[in-house]
Amino acid sequence: MYTRIIVAIISTVLITSCGTTRLSKNDISDFKTGTKAIVKTYNQPLAAGLIFGDEPVTKIIAVDGKKIHGATFKLDEQITVDVGLQQIEFSCSNRGGYDERDFTEVIQLDLKPHHEYLVRCSLDSAFGTDGSNEGSFSIKEKSLK
Repeated sequence: MYTRIIVAIISTVLITSCGTTRLSKNDISDFKTGTKAIVKTYNQPLAAGLIFGDEPVTKIIAVDGKKIHGATFKLDEQITVDVGLQQIEFSCSNRGGYDERDFTEVIQLDLKPHHEYLVRCSLDSAFGTDGSNEGSFSIKEKSLK
């Protein structure tokens, strides 16, 4: 009996965790008119992490100092951001809990209309010479028009 409940809970978490946060109708409209760009995280699905080894999770923390509230049980986030020069804070963390290598970084992006920016992080296996956390963010720009 308990096995079925546990399997149902795990299945629900795995299915809902594979999704991406939705954009509102206003966000989509602003994107189509060219006043906003889409910034999206790209993370490894939970099931793939169990099979191939866990990769860090990328999250959007803030845009120009304004905090972004991520959705619970969603693996990838997407938001619309005003086009032009923006400072976006991202975090890179180990999915399994706190890791000394976890870090955040503010990246300045010149966002273009009708473009999507896919962001993914990676953690280095070693610390920097000054003892700081080492890692990097990769950003892929894609025109959607």
